[in-house]
Amino acid sequence: MQLYIAGGCGDEGRNCFYVEGDRHAFFLDAGSSTDGLDRLPDVSPEQIRSAEYLFISHSHKDHTGAIEYLIKHGFDGPVLMSNQTYRQLSYKPENTMILDSTAPELELEPGFSVHWGRTGHCAGAVWFQITMEGRTIFYSGDYRENDTFYRCDRVRNMEADMAIIDAAYSLKERGADLRRRVAEKARELLSSGGSLLMPVPHYGRGLSMGYYFYQLFKNEHPIYMDEKVYDNWIRLGHRKYFVHDEITEQPYAIFREWDKKTIEKGNIYFLADAQLARASSRKLIENHEDMAVLLTGSIHGYGRAKEFFSSGRAQFALWPNHLSWQEMEDLQLRNKFGRVQPFHNRDVKPESDTIVF
Repeated sequence: MQLYIAGGCGDEGRNCFYVEGDRHAFFLDAGSSTDGLDRLPDVSPEQIRSAEYLFISHSHKDHTGAIEYLIKHGFDGPVLMSNQTYRQLSYKPENTMILDSTAPELELEPGFSVHWGRTGHCAGAVWFQITMEGRTIFYSGDYRENDTFYRCDRVRNMEADMAIIDAAYSLKERGADLRRRVAEKARELLSSGGSLLMPVPHYGRGLSMGYYFYQLFKNEHPIYMDEKVYDNWIRLGHRKYFVHDEITEQPYAIFREWDKKTIEKGNIYFLADAQLARASSRKLIENHEDMAVLLTGSIHGYGRAKEFFSSGRAQFALWPNHLSWQEMEDLQLRNKFGRVQPFHNRDVKPESDTIVF
């Protein structure tokens, strides 16, 4: 059996893997690049037409931006994903197969089965363990244990001949260390008496940080969210499947909806524009000189966040919603993986694009 790396290893986004056996073939994710160029996965027309299934781990562009491309160029099989992922996608494949939360193990065909679980990265995010033709492959998707908001079905004592594991951060630190550093930076920026702006993705770490800050600051620093982040809070706050039980016990009022105009000292504001791609986001920052800006994720090429950071107008502290290199190694030790391919790290390139396992 062969794994073909179409993107995602030593790359900026573009997460996509093609697996081929003697009788079956499938894709794991279909992302476009996050360098501002929207590069597509390096797949051939023959691979697109040969793949019978497409497994989608979650909705972020670097995992889904090429779904439409694959379909337009000949992929006509089922696209498997969770219900939350389907809701979040702007392009919704007609041939979608929604994963049933009551049946995490599914036989697609005789000798071809999939087992899946939640990754803790965002609502709807899942990992896959796929068995085909007597071989097993594990794909972590974007994986985060011990997130403050999202549930993770921890991968333990799993056996796989091949494992593709999130290793986005080339660090020996673990998640708790990184969260603590974000808290320290937030305290430092708020200590001047101004407000704090947190640019975040539409789906994902905004709610994780929001709840973490709520636990940390309580009413000392009220937390406001723009309509996109707040809408996710309303949708997810009392739904248990993808979030921790303790979250569902909190009143909706722990966060407040923000009009993206009003700024008051001492408040924390979450803005669904992680890369500061919108002119209105940049104008907001420029019009409030005493408002601190804290970036907490990868700074990509398709927005202007890098410019604000380089000029010193925005500060940076990494929030862990992926695995560090140390945590990737921890995961290996807790399971029985024959071969491991780290992914989601632009600095770690594979020896070959094709791996036989």
